[in-house]
Amino acid sequence: MFTAALAATAALFSAQTPPLVIEVPDSGQIVRVGDFRPRQALGDLDFPGGVAATRRNAIKVFGRPDGKDPRGCPNKWKAIGLRMVAANFGGGSSCAASTRIQTLTVTGAQWQTERGLKIGDSLDRVRELYPELISYREWLQSNDKTVRYDWALVFEPSEFNGPPGVDRLSAHIRGRKVVSLKVSPYAAGD
Repeated sequence: MFTAALAATAALFSAQTPPLVIEVPDSGQIVRVGDFRPRQALGDLDFPGGVAATRRNAIKVFGRPDGKDPRGCPNKWKAIGLRMVAANFGGGSSCAASTRIQTLTVTGAQWQTERGLKIGDSLDRVRELYPELISYREWLQSNDKTVRYDWALVFEPSEFNGPPGVDRLSAHIRGRKVVSLKVSPYAAGD
């Protein structure tokens, strides 16, 4: 009896919890990842809006990470299905608070894009919501097996990266289902 009541309360709570929204419109401008509004970069250029895409600023928004990445840095929030890749291409520590964020990857069911794409959605749903999507293999003109399940959904036009530009929102799709979504501020100094 107690277990059923607890399960019902948990289901009610999760039904009332608003989704965490990833907003990356067609312009490629990263508006937000939940309440985090990272300023995106490309080489030496910074684009207007948002805060510096650093570990410190992500932690201010998402709270203390509850998991570590393969390098031992606390860069995961298991409770919300979020992990970040932070890097310093200048040679500094990738675990420092000031280290810049390359990517934010979400796997939690509570995440969705502003268009309504969610983890678990079908490839057909992705194509419906993001008709301009392109597979990384096609985009990179490569048979690299490491990108065979990755699809770019939104690009930011760039004279540095050529058409179609810089990938800002992408999806990892396996078995025709969205497994994760990735937002790429590329702030580490590429």
